[in-house]
Amino acid sequence: MPPSHRLLVQHIQHAGLRYAPHPTAFELRRAAQIAQDLSPWHPFASQEEWEVVKWIIDSNLSQGSTDKFLKLGLYHIVREAAPEKFPSFHNNHSFTAKLDSLPGPHAQWKLYELTIEGTVLDGTGQRCTETLDLWARDPNEVVAELMGNPEYKEELTYEPVRKFKVSADSDTEPDIEEIFDDIPSARWMWELQQKLPEGATIAPIIIASDKTQLSTFSGDKQAWPVYLTIGNIDKATRKCPSHRAMVLLGYLPTSKLQCFSTAERSLQGYRVFHYAMSLLLAPLVASGRDGINISCADGWVRRVFPILAAYLADHPEQCLVTCCKENRCPTCPIHPDDRGELVDTCYRDPDDTLSAIQDPLNSAHFEAQGLRHIPEPFWAKLPHTNIFTAIAPDLLHQLHKGVFKDHLVKWVSAVDEDELDARMMRIPPYHGLRVFKKGITGVQQWTGNEYRQMERVFIGALSGMHPSEPRVLTATRAILDFIFLAHLPSHSSSSLARLRAALETFHANKAVFVHLGVRAHFNIPKIHWLLHYLLAIVSVGPCDGLSTDISERLHIDYCKLGYRASNRREYIQQMIQWLTRREKVRYMDSYLRWRHALPPPRSGSTDPPLCHNAVFPTLDAIRAPAQPPGTIYTTVHPLYPTVCSPSVDVSATNTEQVVPASESDADAGEAGDNEEDDLAQPITSYNIARTPGFGYVRGAFIQTNHNAPQFARALHAFILTQCPTACIGLPDLLSATYGVFTQFTRTLPPQHPTVREHPTINRVRASPLVGQRGAYYDTVLVCMTGAALEGVLRLQDCRIAQVRAIFTLPARLQRFCPAARPDETHLVYIEWFTPFLGAPEACSKLYRVARSYTHRVRHAAIVPVRNIVRSCHLIPVWGERVDRTWTSDTVIEKATYFHLNEFSDHHMYLFVNPL
Repeated sequence: MPPSHRLLVQHIQHAGLRYAPHPTAFELRRAAQIAQDLSPWHPFASQEEWEVVKWIIDSNLSQGSTDKFLKLGLYHIVREAAPEKFPSFHNNHSFTAKLDSLPGPHAQWKLYELTIEGTVLDGTGQRCTETLDLWARDPNEVVAELMGNPEYKEELTYEPVRKFKVSADSDTEPDIEEIFDDIPSARWMWELQQKLPEGATIAPIIIASDKTQLSTFSGDKQAWPVYLTIGNIDKATRKCPSHRAMVLLGYLPTSKLQCFSTAERSLQGYRVFHYAMSLLLAPLVASGRDGINISCADGWVRRVFPILAAYLADHPEQCLVTCCKENRCPTCPIHPDDRGELVDTCYRDPDDTLSAIQDPLNSAHFEAQGLRHIPEPFWAKLPHTNIFTAIAPDLLHQLHKGVFKDHLVKWVSAVDEDELDARMMRIPPYHGLRVFKKGITGVQQWTGNEYRQMERVFIGALSGMHPSEPRVLTATRAILDFIFLAHLPSHSSSSLARLRAALETFHANKAVFVHLGVRAHFNIPKIHWLLHYLLAIVSVGPCDGLSTDISERLHIDYCKLGYRASNRREYIQQMIQWLTRREKVRYMDSYLRWRHALPPPRSGSTDPPLCHNAVFPTLDAIRAPAQPPGTIYTTVHPLYPTVCSPSVDVSATNTEQVVPASESDADAGEAGDNEEDDLAQPITSYNIARTPGFGYVRGAFIQTNHNAPQFARALHAFILTQCPTACIGLPDLLSATYGVFTQFTRTLPPQHPTVREHPTINRVRASPLVGQRGAYYDTVLVCMTGAALEGVLRLQDCRIAQVRAIFTLPARLQRFCPAARPDETHLVYIEWFTPFLGAPEACSKLYRVARSYTHRVRHAAIVPVRNIVRSCHLIPVWGERVDRTWTSDTVIEKATYFHLNEFSDHHMYLFVNPL
C-alpha cells in the first residue's frame, strides 16, 4: 500500500482578526448607480460605447491614431445611426477627457522636487545645483487598493500559517516535513505575527526596483520604476503581469549628477537613491508601527501592518540598497577572498551596519565589511525591517544569466566551442523547446527565455565532451539540479536538503575548471549567494514568487509603452498620465466583470439592498472586538492532487475527453471527503479530436506513410490479446480503413498539492512527412504495470517508445474487442526502446536507452492511448565527437544510444527525481 499523506496546518488564533463588516469599493459604486438609476457602464452611454473605449485602449493606439479612428466616416455613420449609444466623444480630445472623468484607483500621484547642491563651481564661483523629480504614490493607499480589490478576494490570505506534510504507512513512524509554498507559510510572517498586537493583519510588502533604458537606438533616456505588491496575494496571481497585482509605486530620479566631481558621483548617487526611497516609503513608518484600518476584499475591516518583507533587485542594486560596495556580498559580511568556498556565514546585523555607515571614522566594521557612507538609509526607520534578510534570491540574474550563462557555459565550452555548437545544433525537436540551429557560442544577446531553453538540454549536449575529466559533467549536473530545485513552487525539508546537496556537489568538483585552466578562482558574488537560497526560502518562501523576472516584464507596460506614446519631452509626466488612464479603464473593466458575476437577486428575498447613502463608521474609528487570549491551534486536511484546469466544452473545441474507467466509475462526491487520499498520480484522462485529422485511410497507407512496417503483425497480436479466438474470421488488416489522428493531449497530474498551479498540458504527436512539413513522431513513456495505474507511478514502471500512428479500429474490427473499455478505443502504433537499467549514469545521472530489436527488426507493438503516460525527450549519446551527418530532424533515426532528458520540463524533472 502506498503511504497516506495528510496536511497539518498551524494557525495563530486571532491573527488577521476581522474587526467589522464594511462594503467594498465595488459594492458602494453599484449601490450609488442603482440609487441614481445609472447603467453599469456609466459614465459611458451604452455597452457598445464602452466596448469601443476598451478596444482603443487595448490596441495601444496613439493619440493621433485614436483621433483618426474617431473621425472616420464609418464611425460617424455609426454615431448618426445610434446617437443615443455613442454621444460621449467624437475626437481624441473628448475621448481623453472622458477617460480622465472615470473613477479609478485612489492612490494619487505626487511630485517631489529634490534640489541637489553639488561641489562643482559654476562660472560665478557658486556651487552648481540640480533639480530632480521624484514621482510617488502613497504606499499605504496602494496596499489598501490591493487588499480591498474584490478581484483578488479568492487570492488573499490574511494570516500566517505553518504547513506540515505527514506521511505514514502501517509499518513505520510518521514522517513529518514542513512545507514552504509562499510568504504566509514561511517563517518570517509567522515569527513577526507573534511580535505584533493581537488581531493584527500583516501585509508583507514586496518592493522591486530596476533602472531601465527607454530609448532604443539612440539617446540616454532612462526611467527608474519602483514596484510594490503584497505577499497576501497568491504568488500565482502576483507573477502574472495581466493581473496587475504588482503596482507601480513611483519613479526615482535618474541623473548623472554632473554638479559633483567624477570621483564623487558614485557615492552621491547612493545618497540620492536612499533619500528618494525614504520619501517614497515614509508613510510605511507610522503604519508599520501602529497599523491602519483597511476594508478588505471579503467585506471586513482589519488592522493592517504593512511591513517590508522582500526587496527584488539585481546584484548592483542589491548593493545599492544595502549600502555596500559591489565587490561584496550584500547580505553577509564574508571576506571577498572567501566567497568561492562553501562557508556558512551569518547575515549582516542591521544595528551594527547602521552605526558603522553613520560614523565610518570610529567604526572598525566600516572598511572591513566594504560599506558606503550613507548617513540615512531608507530602511533605517522602517519598523520590523531587516533589509539584509529582505534581499530576495534573483533567479534571472543570479542563476540563469550569472552562474549558468556567464560562468558555467563559458567554462565548459572553452576547451572546444565548435563541438558544443555542433551538438546544440543537432538536439532533437520537442514541444516548447528551441533548437539552436546556429549553435550558442556566437549569440551576442540573450533573453531569460533563451537561458532556460539552453538549461533544458545542456547536460545532454555536454555528455561525453570531457571524457578524461568526469568532474566537469558532475559539476554541471549539480548546477542544473540547483537551478531546477530553486524553481520549485513549493519546498519541503527534503527539497531543501537536495538543494544543499547539489551546492555541495558543485563545490566538491569545481576545482576541475582550475585544472583545465579556464578559471583561477571562484570569488564570484553570484556563486557565493547560492548559499543564501536555503535561508531565504525558509524565511520568505520559494524563489519563483520573488524573482526579478516579474519586475523585468512590467517594464514593458509601465515604462516602455508609455514612453513610446509620449513626445519625449517631460516624458515621465506623460507616462504617468498614459498609465493612469489605462488603470482607470482596467478598474472599470474589473468592476464590470465583478458585477456580471454577481448572482441574480432571489425572488422574494427580504435582504435589504445596500443603500448608497448608508452611513458607515470611518475606517479609523473602527476598533477591534474584545477577544479572549489567542493560542496556536492546528487543523488537519487531506492532501491530494488538485489542478486548476478550465472545463472543456467539447462542442466548441471539436475534441472529446476520454476518462479512464477507474476514474469515471468513482464517486466524485466522495473523493473530497476521504482523508486517506494520497499523492498517487494515476494516468489521467486525455483529449483527442472528434474527427481524425488525417481522415480514414487503409492499413497499407499507415504502414507505408507512417513508416510502420510491423503494423499488421502488431495489430494482429493486439486483437488476439483482446479476443484469443479472433484468428478465425479476421479480415485483411491492411485493406481495412482506420481513422488516423494527428495528436492527443493529456493534463498531467499536479506535483505540488498545496500550491495553485496552472495545468500542465502534455502533447503527443504522430505526423508523417506532408509537403514541406517534416515528419514528427514523438517519443513517449508507456506504463508497463497495471498496478501503477492505481498507485504511485514511477519511472521504473514505464518504458520509452516512439509513436508512429494514432488511430481507431473500424467497426468490423471493433467487434473482436467487445470487452474494450471506452478509453481503449484509441490506439497507438509504437516502436519500443530498451527498458531502463537499475540506475542512471554516474556523472550525468541520465538514464540511457537504445532501440529495441527483434530479429534485427524494430520491436513494435500496439497499445491503448490510455497507457501513454506523457511525451518525453531523448538526446543522443554523442561520443567524444558528434557525427556531422546527423541533423536535428534525423538524429533520432540515426543515433544508436540515447539519454532520457529529464530536464525537458519541471514536471519531467520531478517525475524522474521524486522528492
